[in-house]
Amino acid sequence: MEWVIDPLSGIGNIKFGDTAKSVKELCGSELCYEDWMGGNLEDSLFYKGLLIGFRGKHDDHPNDDSEVSIILIKASIYELILWQEIISNFSKKQLITLLSKKSIRFKELNNNTLQCTELDINFYFDHNLFLDKVSVASPQRKKHSLLQKLIQIDFNFLRW
Repeated sequence: MEWVIDPLSGIGNIKFGDTAKSVKELCGSELCYEDWMGGNLEDSLFYKGLLIGFRGKHDDHPNDDSEVSIILIKASIYELILWQEIISNFSKKQLITLLSKKSIRFKELNNNTLQCTELDINFYFDHNLFLDKVSVASPQRKKHSLLQKLIQIDFNFLRW
């Protein structure tokens, strides 16, 4: 299955801001947990090779009106396309070349992770430094956290 990554809107037919209800209609209600997903997934829906995080109210799972805020997808299971390039089998070196060619700024968080600094997208590599997973988060999430910081700065300024 082919998934086109758009760092500003989502992956494939799953778009940031989509409701949990619409994701279930698209992907089904049968969840599939895999060890790589970790724990503490009450704000997520999970499918084979795909983990979708939501913002909004939730108890032990997202409510129907919770909205997609982050998507994590396994490169070994799906054909991932980014900027019209199939990246599923990319090495870390190939991905660095692609990011540089597209003038996308990034930093290495560790040997196995690249983080784009202007887009909310991370690339995770396996022990052989081949692409393992890609996470893309809503640009609104980044703006929201920046707004919170600015409000905190203004608040601290007012206390002086």
